[in-house]
Amino acid sequence: MQSEPANISNQTVELGALLEASPVPFSMNTIGWKMLFGMLALLCLVLLYKYYKSYKNNAYRREAVLHVKQLANAHQSNPVSLISETMFQLKQTALQSYSRSEVASLKGAEWLRFLDEKGKITHFLKDEIIITQALYKNELDTTGQFSSSAFINSSIKWIKTHA
Repeated sequence: MQSEPANISNQTVELGALLEASPVPFSMNTIGWKMLFGMLALLCLVLLYKYYKSYKNNAYRREAVLHVKQLANAHQSNPVSLISETMFQLKQTALQSYSRSEVASLKGAEWLRFLDEKGKITHFLKDEIIITQALYKNELDTTGQFSSSAFINSSIKWIKTHA
């Protein structure tokens, strides 16, 4: 029995041609691809719907920003009317997002504090004296530093970032 393995090692073994499997044809006719396409189409529709709803819900913001920019151009030489009309626009915008009972009764420093709390990086309270005199006395305090452009930029930032 020991002599048989020695004889096999001396012989060359002919294996023949290597057998390869035929390539698998690629097609998208299976149910898995159709389900994947359907889910992707549904996902795209859901995302488009959400974007559309967000766009429609923020229409009041775009209109308010446009109105504030128009006020800034119209009242460049009269900061008192610019302040009062911009604050009126901010109040209207706030009424779109918050309850009437929460917003309508606010005035003076309370109103400016509300604007600072609800907006991101807005600083209306630092110009409290100038804004309240422009709103309630119809005059501008010239002793303080007031920048109309900074006020308009802060107002636009509040409209875009509140709620």
